[in-house]
Amino acid sequence: MGYAAFFLVFVGGAAGSLTRELLAPLLPGLWVWLPILIINVVASFLIGWLYVARDRLHPRMMHLGAVGFCGGFSTFSHFTHDTSDLIMAGRVLEAFVMVAAAVGLGLAAAVAGEAVGGRSKP
Repeated sequence: MGYAAFFLVFVGGAAGSLTRELLAPLLPGLWVWLPILIINVVASFLIGWLYVARDRLHPRMMHLGAVGFCGGFSTFSHFTHDTSDLIMAGRVLEAFVMVAAAVGLGLAAAVAGEAVGGRSKP
């Protein structure tokens, strides 16, 4: 991978991280972990769409969008921290629900993104 690809990953990752930090406080907080769940599901949808549509996009879009933006926008470390906090607080059932929802909804969103990406036209 050349310097241009590294730069695009850097720019996309910065944009994704900033978007996450600006957006998370605006999302519904019924549970403390819900905003991050929503963000991770949206990122899963976007990455599914990008991977299927990649042949119709500029070759560098995968570096900028999928690896950079989606990588910065979604956050496994925050998800892990929220899970750990719930377990340490004795809210094990809620932690289990959060993990199941994150994995299930993330996979469903990726498949939905792939379905939309497959139907997209250049």
